[in-house]
Amino acid sequence: MKYLALVLILTTTLTAKAQEMYESARSIRSLGMGGMYIPIVRDADALFYNPAALNRLEGLNILLGSIGVGTNSIDEQTLQVLQGIDPNDPSTFNDLFGERFWVNANGRAAIAMPHFGIGYFTDYSVSLELHNPSFPEFDTYFANDSGFVVGTSFGIGPGSSVGINLKRLNRWGGYSQDLGLSTVVDGASMEEIGENFNRKGVGYGMDLAVMTEIPAPFSPTIAVVWQNVGDVAFTKTDGDDAPPHIPQNLSAGAAIGFDLPGLDWTFGVEGRHLLNNDVQLGKKLHVGTEVSLPFIDVRAGLNQGYMSYGVGLNFLIFRLDAVSYVEELGVYPGQTADNRYMVGLTIDLSFDANFNFQDNNGKKRKLKQRR
Repeated sequence: MKYLALVLILTTTLTAKAQEMYESARSIRSLGMGGMYIPIVRDADALFYNPAALNRLEGLNILLGSIGVGTNSIDEQTLQVLQGIDPNDPSTFNDLFGERFWVNANGRAAIAMPHFGIGYFTDYSVSLELHNPSFPEFDTYFANDSGFVVGTSFGIGPGSSVGINLKRLNRWGGYSQDLGLSTVVDGASMEEIGENFNRKGVGYGMDLAVMTEIPAPFSPTIAVVWQNVGDVAFTKTDGDDAPPHIPQNLSAGAAIGFDLPGLDWTFGVEGRHLLNNDVQLGKKLHVGTEVSLPFIDVRAGLNQGYMSYGVGLNFLIFRLDAVSYVEELGVYPGQTADNRYMVGLTIDLSFDANFNFQDNNGKKRKLKQRR
């Protein structure tokens, strides 16, 4: 069981190096479109990504739950090494030096209606990288961010709106430290690894957003979202010190949508982390597209200079999403690519303005919630 636990931990962790830009509970749909999302979101996800889009809702949207899990790619040779690990023989770890292992698990739920929404999210991230051959240790990152979000929006003119979110956040960890081989091998779960990170805290944040839909063919939309305005600082609730702050994120995006017979087609471009001058422009750029057909959505995009591919399967109130994408861990695109995969299940109960039930396909085609 210890060997199985080690494999699970190694294959479910997030490499949180200094050059990886922080974002929690990321939408798998968004990742499939290269990370582009804020100008097209139209359902309860607006509460987490663009509160100004709450103005678009035309009924009641209940996000009963959205759960996602992800890992980075592990080749066959690495799997063989993992199978041959002996906790009492450090030499069996030699072929793992320099290997990055990543996993992320997140979930969110929300209730949203025109101009208002309330929701909750949680996000677990862990990463391991073995270093220091003379005294092997895992450079380990652990973070659990969770919190409640309340948002509202107001119309400021034809097709234009502003939105604001208020958040109460709890953070556990959020930093890196070295852990010995026995500590990691003997750990049975991510939470047991997390017990080595005793810094916990509570903080409060705010998101501001503005967007406009231009009355023209193809419904051009422009959106600007400022998440975690001024950073989110934490007050210590446990441990020796408060956890590190969550940095602010200014994003701007534009999208167009085509309502064609039998399908919807969306295309957009977005810049994220625009206030971070230490990050090259190529790492801030996200371009994506989605073709929505009955019961299936096909996505593709460009994330930090790398291609991403995604698919969504819709059945009544259920949606299954999957994505293959690349995260840049280095200073500039093309330096240190990390291939990642995520899958997720969403249970979404929606009603139109007349309180008639809408399944995923009906919501997409009739209320344009997905375009």
